[in-house]
Amino acid sequence: MDSAPRASATESANTTDGNGRRGLIDLARVAVEDTVRLVQQEIQLAKIEIKEMLASNLKAAVFLGIAALCGLLFFIMLLVTIALIIPAHALVAGIETALFLVLALILALLGKGMLKIGAPPKTMTTLKEDAEWAKQVLKRNGK
Repeated sequence: MDSAPRASATESANTTDGNGRRGLIDLARVAVEDTVRLVQQEIQLAKIEIKEMLASNLKAAVFLGIAALCGLLFFIMLLVTIALIIPAHALVAGIETALFLVLALILALLGKGMLKIGAPPKTMTTLKEDAEWAKQVLKRNGK
């Protein structure tokens, strides 16, 4: 923005012509500048929050990838077990199947629980607060 110092709202109100229009114009300018600054800060917050969500989702994707690897290992070991232990192949295959299935499910649920999908919560909270603030300002000014 500009490098000149900005007059405060009270100073602007004191520098009026006969009708008080200059003070209102200055107040409107200050309000617009503050609104622009607020929007820029909200955009910055959204960018930061999205970066944090992406980092968290990357970790979740790693857990899901490990779960998929365990699922593949489960299938390979199931086939090896069946080939090596012919007399009790049903019991051993069932036990291995259950173990790797439980492990794959646990890792998949952990990864899914770590995923954060949706609107950034901090940004949404501040947007709601800003909307409430704007409503109050409008009510005060619209007496």
